[in-house]
Amino acid sequence: MLFSKRNLPSFYIFSFIFFVFGFYQAYKWKWICDDAYISFVYARNFYEGSGLVFNLGERVEGYTNFLWTLFLSSGFAIGIKPQHLSIGAGIFFYLSTLFVFFWEENRISLGKIYPLLVVHLALFFHLYIFATSGLETSVFTFFICFGLLLWEKQSWFLLPVFFLSALVRPEGALFLFVASLDLIFRKQDWKPFVFGILFLCFLGFRYFYYQDILPNTFYAKGNKGAYFLQGAYYFLYFAQSYPIYLLVLLIAGIQIYQSLRYKKEFRFLLASVLLYILYVFYVGGDFMGNRFWIPILPYLSYLAFVQISEWDLNSQIESNQSSLFTSLYIKNRLLVSFFFILSTAVYTDPLKIKGTRIPDWHGIVEERMFYENHLIRTEGYDVDALADSRVAFFGAQAHFIYYLRPAFAFEAESGLTDREFAKKKVETRGRIGHEGELTKKDLVDRKIDILLDNRLHGVKLPHIQYTWRGVPIRFYVWNYDPIKFKRLCVRSDWNCDDLFVTFQSNHWDSNQPMFFGNQ
Repeated sequence: MLFSKRNLPSFYIFSFIFFVFGFYQAYKWKWICDDAYISFVYARNFYEGSGLVFNLGERVEGYTNFLWTLFLSSGFAIGIKPQHLSIGAGIFFYLSTLFVFFWEENRISLGKIYPLLVVHLALFFHLYIFATSGLETSVFTFFICFGLLLWEKQSWFLLPVFFLSALVRPEGALFLFVASLDLIFRKQDWKPFVFGILFLCFLGFRYFYYQDILPNTFYAKGNKGAYFLQGAYYFLYFAQSYPIYLLVLLIAGIQIYQSLRYKKEFRFLLASVLLYILYVFYVGGDFMGNRFWIPILPYLSYLAFVQISEWDLNSQIESNQSSLFTSLYIKNRLLVSFFFILSTAVYTDPLKIKGTRIPDWHGIVEERMFYENHLIRTEGYDVDALADSRVAFFGAQAHFIYYLRPAFAFEAESGLTDREFAKKKVETRGRIGHEGELTKKDLVDRKIDILLDNRLHGVKLPHIQYTWRGVPIRFYVWNYDPIKFKRLCVRSDWNCDDLFVTFQSNHWDSNQPMFFGNQ
């Protein structure tokens, strides 16, 4: 009789309400971060026929999202800008993630009056924060979560899904590899062999095109050695953000332990999740708060939900032979469900202390709070203004590179777009992706004209002023070419008074080239 029940209309009505709520929150908090504009530049250059490059004629894989970048490039063909396409696609895949877990909850919780897992996920602040951002986080999360659910069902489609995830982000290769090993041990050899060849072909393309089988971002961010201490801080940041979620992790841990002990068919699956967690600890996480945890959090919540459902079932059919955990659940059934939902509903901002906001916590930041939705807007830029110049920029200024389109751009914070700078050794570890040590030689070797920020200690440079959306911003002159700068300085959004005052006060000829790197 128990198994003949079906979910009541209230289950579907409440699920629909929280789907709408999730969509509203994702759209309300929509934003684009600076790093996304690096992918946007690659996507535009590819569409325009210049190849998957950041600087024309220079092949460096400065993005970490191959398939996502190709997808954004396709938008140009139909007239959709990457700023808008990334937001629309991100929200779509966010809702798709909610849907696959709704489907599983609907299958598991026969006879339930109200949804539990869907409500829990729809209230997850960082899930709808990273539904957008311009990055591939949302689509990667969908592929990983969907792949793990297919893995449970031993579906043939899990390898295609994980293959796509490996094309979206390099970490997807971890799940593809472990899933392939699982199938090989199950004597299903031909499927992993086929997708192994396909992935090797992709690596071959990468090596042929970029002369490396790893993206340049690996060297810029992840090749600095083990960073377990920062990884611990990254986890503590999450624990501060969602203190009640520790209960969900505990329940998920119980489910993982029992599956590893009694369900041998799930051992490879759960091992891949644990390996991903270890990987995040190893690289130190990310400078964006909780972003690297997002791809597996919905699945961990699902595991906790499965465990709660098992306790619920056991409480009905094995009341006289209950385990310790089942007995505790029977006595606190409503409380467990309440705290399961509350674990994502209660969010505290670790960067907000005593009414004030600190910029970061151990190098971890909330980028959405800094950028809000400013980088979604496409107006207010002097398009192509730096077409004659070679510039050095830092991560937060990538949007200027997209619009001002310099002849050459050097990302001087971590070397995302520069093979040599990315591989420089770091003496002191700091914020992930912001540890590069810029020197004068780096700028001279790349024949830089303008620095979008002066981060050279003890070096004073004249500046020019660019007015962006009414806000004056200083760019610094490293190498003065009179022809280039006189073309730039006559544009309406540019003011070069400080530069020419420097020439006058030193009795220099503004019609002659001048190198300021020795000043």
